[in-house]
Amino acid sequence: MGIVPEKQTKDEELHNYPFDAEIFRKTFNGYVRKLNIIFSTLVLVICTPIVARAIASYLGMTGIDITGFLRVWHAGASFLSDLGFGYINELISSGFVSCGVISMGGIASCGVISIGGGVSCGVISIGGVGSCGVISIGGQFAVGLIPISSANAYGLIAIATGYKQFIGTDQYAGGKAVGLIAIGRHAHGGYALSYDDEGKGIYSFSPARQDPEAVTLFTRLFRKFKSAFVYNPQP
Repeated sequence: MGIVPEKQTKDEELHNYPFDAEIFRKTFNGYVRKLNIIFSTLVLVICTPIVARAIASYLGMTGIDITGFLRVWHAGASFLSDLGFGYINELISSGFVSCGVISMGGIASCGVISIGGGVSCGVISIGGVGSCGVISIGGQFAVGLIPISSANAYGLIAIATGYKQFIGTDQYAGGKAVGLIAIGRHAHGGYALSYDDEGKGIYSFSPARQDPEAVTLFTRLFRKFKSAFVYNPQP
């Protein structure tokens, strides 16, 4: 038994080969790890200045001298201004609840680019608890054109990665994705790529079902899933 050679089969023929659910799940988890790294890095880069400014503001209110930080902060603003990006400061709003072109709220925010500690709404939105937007990233739920969440995602192309219930086990919670194209631990949609047997779709690619239409779509998008199909060469 071996992996299907890519040059010896077409995507449309993969479903004819025996399927290995264990390889499928390992491949799924591999893609989830990469996705988590990418989005964790993205969120960290975006949120670091916001968190730093919030901490500095808090320290300032407690009477701690933050003159050095403010000098660096204003120097950065001046540098952006010299590069022709001075207008950015006028577009940014921040606070516990904020609204603006670039909006950053400790509790809630709304804007074109919106970041909220609790909830957010915008074209590109990131919410610690939930978010709604064209590209939407939320901790517990995300709704939008392309929503991404660890728990629940609802949209056109929905991705829900899930999270381990207990460290050191393979039991996952969350991961419910609902959409025209749904990818998740429990995916439901027109085309569903589901980690477990509970996922349902008009066309489904999961340990329980390997519909040709879904297999063709998802192995083209994520080519490593081809390794889940094996064959027995004739002697």
